[in-house]
Amino acid sequence: MLHRAQGIPPQNAHELSSFIDILDPDSVGYVSYDNFVAVCALKINARSDDSKAEEVGTAYKLFTKGSEGPITIAHLRRVARELKEDVSDEMLRNMILEANGGAGLTRGVVVEDFQSVMIRAGVFQ
Repeated sequence: MLHRAQGIPPQNAHELSSFIDILDPDSVGYVSYDNFVAVCALKINARSDDSKAEEVGTAYKLFTKGSEGPITIAHLRRVARELKEDVSDEMLRNMILEANGGAGLTRGVVVEDFQSVMIRAGVFQ
């Protein structure tokens, strides 16, 4: 079920059988966290470049509230507030500068910067 929620369901019965073999190799009826993460990592990294780009775009627009961007300090402040996180403006400025390679606060974070951050964080390869 969680594979479907993550947008990475098995593509066919053979792949489902392979998942079950990996997830529950001893047929004990439950899945360990490590085995689950391994299958998710395999599926996530097997996605097409188009699928990855679409996911980056969708995540980016969550920050920008649907606009084309760039992500600004105001966007990050709103996200922090929605997540009930107390983040200083200095930290938000540093996040912008880290994401855009020091290109300046007024430039913000464009989608290519955002994708680079996701790659560095290990979300995509």
